[in-house]
Amino acid sequence: PDYTIDEMRKIKTTQPSFSGLIGGDYLYVDKTRAVHDLLSREEDFYFLSRPRRYGKSLFCSTLHALFDGRKELFKGLYIAEKTDYPFTPFPVLHFDFSGMDTDTRRNFIACFRKSIAKEAMRNGIDIPESTPSSMLLDLIDALYEKRGKAVIIIDEFDAPVTDALGEENGMPGYIRKAFSTFYANIKKSSGKIRFLFITGVTKLSNMSIFSKMNNLLDISMDEAFADAFGYTEPELIEYFGEGMDEHMEANPGKYSSRDELLSRIREYYDGYRFSRDSEVTVYNPVS
Repeated sequence: PDYTIDEMRKIKTTQPSFSGLIGGDYLYVDKTRAVHDLLSREEDFYFLSRPRRYGKSLFCSTLHALFDGRKELFKGLYIAEKTDYPFTPFPVLHFDFSGMDTDTRRNFIACFRKSIAKEAMRNGIDIPESTPSSMLLDLIDALYEKRGKAVIIIDEFDAPVTDALGEENGMPGYIRKAFSTFYANIKKSSGKIRFLFITGVTKLSNMSIFSKMNNLLDISMDEAFADAFGYTEPELIEYFGEGMDEHMEANPGKYSSRDELLSRIREYYDGYRFSRDSEVTVYNPVS
């Protein structure tokens, strides 16, 4: 191809913000087909787990931008160019539970309250300080009265849980109770929620905190989303092909062809599969 290394888009592996990637003109591997497929389904409450560093936070950020109605960020991407998605804005509650202090009940509840108060403030809602689950209920009710149904995105749902599993008696009861009532109130408010997406590392079936959420659909091993996270080999060629050619030119004689380079990449990074019913394999995007 006729290009120079200076014309290639920058690659950023530590940017979990969709708007940050697009606004910074970084390379973005288009996963909005998976987003559109997800939003085209009849269900509204979803759970998906993936290993660490697989783009879960970026996917959550992409959903946030979409439900904010920021169509301009999706210019040239599948969902804007190949579908009739309306980009209707909804109020969004976006929680990232990584980094919460679980050392003591007091610290944990304070962090939990702060995360909910932050989302209330971002949405222009004033709620009284109470238990985290009651604050969430007040926030959803206030948003529904003011702007209609809310979208809830929860990233790293299991971070506080796994951080606390080192305790002698397993997960402390105050963490289990707080999250159990939090998710119970989400279920209670389901009529006021447009869409719910929860992601983390731990399998849904291993989490007793979701016992009351029987309306949560686990799509972790759904064939339709086998390539929604990570890069397939065709994506590797489409988005990084120029870089491969540049690498080969800088190392003459090291590879007989691009196919040999691709074979080396497969050997080094292997392929992961996220569906028993699909032959699709993916590479970890920041491996």
